Amino acid sequence: MIMTYLNNDFLTRRAFLERSSFAGTILGLEPILKLRGLVSRSTGDINSANWSRFGYDLCNSRFNSNETTIGRKNVGQLNLRWTFEADAPIQNCPAVVGNTLYFGSWDGHYYAINANTGQLKWKSDLLLSPLESGFYEIRSSPAHLNGRIYFGTGSAKMHCLNAETGEEIWQTLLDAEPLNDAQITCSPVVYQDMVFVGTSSGNSQIACLDAETGKVRWKFFVVPSSKIAGGAVWTAPAIDEEYGILYNVTGSVKGFQPAGPMLYTESVLAHDLYTGELLWYYQPRPADTHDLDFGSHPMIFDAVSPLQRGAVRQCVGAGKKDGFYCLDRYTGEKYWRTMLTDAGEAGGPRMSSTAVAYNQVFMVSNANPPKGPMSVTAALNAYTGEIEWWVPNMVRIRAPVAVANGVLYQGLTDGNLEALDTRSGRQLWRYQLPSPHRGGFAIANGILYASNGELSLDGQASTDRYSIYAFSTSDK
Repeated sequence: MIMTYLNNDFLTRRAFLERSSFAGTILGLEPILKLRGLVSRSTGDINSANWSRFGYDLCNSRFNSNETTIGRKNVGQLNLRWTFEADAPIQNCPAVVGNTLYFGSWDGHYYAINANTGQLKWKSDLLLSPLESGFYEIRSSPAHLNGRIYFGTGSAKMHCLNAETGEEIWQTLLDAEPLNDAQITCSPVVYQDMVFVGTSSGNSQIACLDAETGKVRWKFFVVPSSKIAGGAVWTAPAIDEEYGILYNVTGSVKGFQPAGPMLYTESVLAHDLYTGELLWYYQPRPADTHDLDFGSHPMIFDAVSPLQRGAVRQCVGAGKKDGFYCLDRYTGEKYWRTMLTDAGEAGGPRMSSTAVAYNQVFMVSNANPPKGPMSVTAALNAYTGEIEWWVPNMVRIRAPVAVANGVLYQGLTDGNLEALDTRSGRQLWRYQLPSPHRGGFAIANGILYASNGELSLDGQASTDRYSIYAFSTSDK
């Protein structure tokens, strides 16, 4: 394991003093902390029950703390409200702002539909060049801010559209080298006048773009050259806006055996938001060739001790194919690591299948036992990493989970959507889709949104029809 601090002034002068001051303040807030179970210091523009970006908030919690209509008492009454059929698989989490829902599909189209009725508002053809698969692979989830929609594509381009009309405002190609096989599966985060995104490439990078023009402000390359493949940035970054820190996670090396340590693959990275300066990194294995990527988004949270009065840990955590890692978000020191299943290329938490709420980290971990693929869903104590409850799933989960109002939502590779009680893991609701769920849930303004967008997997359900599904407890 490598944990390195790269800016001593940041650690000693700025972080230490401000963290010490916050620790003193938190003692007086302890009753509130215990009631909420989680304190997010990065709230961004979240001021309603909208779901405007992949992680819901800048902390990437995938927890809608403002949703009060659907909860554990009535989630069992969810009924299908409407469906909207797209022309190709849907593998991104929709953004929901007011009465509009935004998403993209594999055929290079982007959609805006009425979030209450499912009626089409606009459909944009991005005129992308197809990949070798024949699809365009829009897997990057949209981020909405100030009347614009931001997302990436399988051709390594960032796009910005007018949210009202679908007209393109700008596009920026982040990697023009054909041999790099560059893509953007990472979901962008827009903060102030900046867009943050990462690429999966032979020369993977983390980039900051100007939100107004798309011009690149700074870049950080995960590996030193395109001759060394790996370090993919698969998923959305998190932002600590008070201290100006950007957190990303990266994948392992790919297709070769490095002669020595390979920085900064398979790592948690902390950068200065404005300059791109690397503040610290945590790397469990400096030359891993076993494909043990960080495949789940980094999440920022404050964890309350179950035993020591007033003890709070300021954390950043992320799921990896060999477990969930919880670190001090200002130093990179490891607090705990929890494994639910054996490590492996197809194991562990996948496709951002984690969320954090109520002083718990919710994680799905995949396994491949002799009887066939399966998974486990668990709630971990956010302070200690101890398992508070777990339930087995007879198939895998390869999609983001989400939490709102005491309910955890998950989608399985057999096409089932499930709602679990966050206190016990007890199943409260289930719905069968015609094919596996992949893009992730959004819960906004009393409606649960999901999609089907995975081709046949594990011998499970398959279809040639792909839709957005909206569920609510009422028809209005």
